[in-house]
Amino acid sequence: MEFRRLTQDDADQYRELRLTALQTDTDAFSTDFNEANARPISATAKNLANPSAVTFGAYDDGRLLAVMTLLRLSGKKTSHRAEVLAVYAAEEARGTGVASKLLDHLLAFAVDWEGLEQLELAVNSANPRAVRFYERSGFERIGTTPNAQKAGSRYVDELLMVKKL
Repeated sequence: MEFRRLTQDDADQYRELRLTALQTDTDAFSTDFNEANARPISATAKNLANPSAVTFGAYDDGRLLAVMTLLRLSGKKTSHRAEVLAVYAAEEARGTGVASKLLDHLLAFAVDWEGLEQLELAVNSANPRAVRFYERSGFERIGTTPNAQKAGSRYVDELLMVKKL
C-alpha cells in the first residue's frame, strides 16, 4: 500500500472514487452526487492544487482506495484551524487499517503545518463506526448540528468533533 499526497495529476482517479462515495454513502457527505457529477474534471484538479488544502490517498497497485482532505481556514483569526473532510475508503479497504494509516499521514502533515493548532470535523451521527474511528484517533465530541443535511424529507444530524494538535 502506498500513501501519498494527491496532485492535479490524480484528478481522474480522485473524481472517480469521490463519485462512488457520493453514490454508495450518500449520508456521509453534504455534497450531492448529481452536483458533483456535473462539475468538470478541471474543477477537481483545481481543488487538488489549492495551497490551503491537502488531500492524501491510499493506493494499492496503482488504484486509489481511500482519501481524506485537510482544508485550512484562511481568515486571520481562523488560520490556526483546519477541517478534515471528504473522508472515504472503498468497501474493499474497510476494516484493513488503511483509513487509520491515511489519517496518520494527515496528522503528521498537520502537526508540521506552521501555525496549525486544531483539527475539526463533522460526522454523520448515525454512523457509529466512523465516530469510533475518530474518537480512537483523539477527536472529541463538542456538539451536534441537528438537521445538518436534508435529503427530501429526511434529515441527518452531524456530530462536531475537534482534535488539538
